[in-house]
Order: sequence, then C-alpha cells, then structure tokens
Amino acid sequence: MEQKPITQQEKTAKELRAEERLKRAKADLAKIRRDKKSELRKAQESHKFMMGGCVRKYFPNGYDCYEFSEREMNRIIACAFSLDGVKKMIATVVNERSDNDHENDDTGRQKESSKNNEEQTREEVSDERKSS
Repeated sequence: MEQKPITQQEKTAKELRAEERLKRAKADLAKIRRDKKSELRKAQESHKFMMGGCVRKYFPNGYDCYEFSEREMNRIIACAFSLDGVKKMIATVVNERSDNDHENDDTGRQKESSKNNEEQTREEVSDERKSS
C-alpha cells in the first residue's frame, strides 16, 4: 500500500491550523535564540570594553597601551599574571567575591573595602615595578 503525498486541497482545516501554529512556533523559537545570542554579545562587548579600560588605567606611565600589537600585549599580560603578587591578588579577589556573596547586606563596607583593595593593588604593582 503506497501513500501518496497529501496535496494542499486534501488537507483539512485542522491540519492547516496545526501547520500554521508549527510555523509560528518555529519562528518564535528562532527569535528567542537570536535575542539570547544578542544579549550574550552585548554582555561580552561590555566586558571587553571594561577590560580594555582596566588595562589602560593601570598601564605604566609614559606608555600608551594602544601602541602595542595584540601579540605584544599578550606577552606583557602573560608576564604580569605570572608574578606571585598578581597570583595572590587574584586568589584574594576570588575569596572576597565568595565572601561578598554571603554578606550582601553591608554594601557600604564592601565599597570601602574595594577602595582599600584597589589602593593596595596599585601599591603592590608599584613595588613590583621598582624591584624589577
């Protein structure tokens, strides 16, 4: 018994409505996926902008970080992250992050702590530059 393809005329109204709903559902799914990718791209772009600002902010005086190629910046940043002081600071920040997750009730103290940590970071980086 061979099945013949159903022509448009042979489809019932119920089948046509079901197909239309299926098309709309597929279009909705595609829109949701596009929106999700767009949000991810926006978050990534914002993060890249923030990271670039951080690199520029702490780059040594007398140098413009935009003068360096990507390869040169990778070498500089890899060297910086290999320093013990930097590794310790990263571990400290990660520990503080987990501590702050548990203590979200006192934001004033966190802001003051953040300012003190930023000053400490600048001092440590300055000390490492002097010793190098």
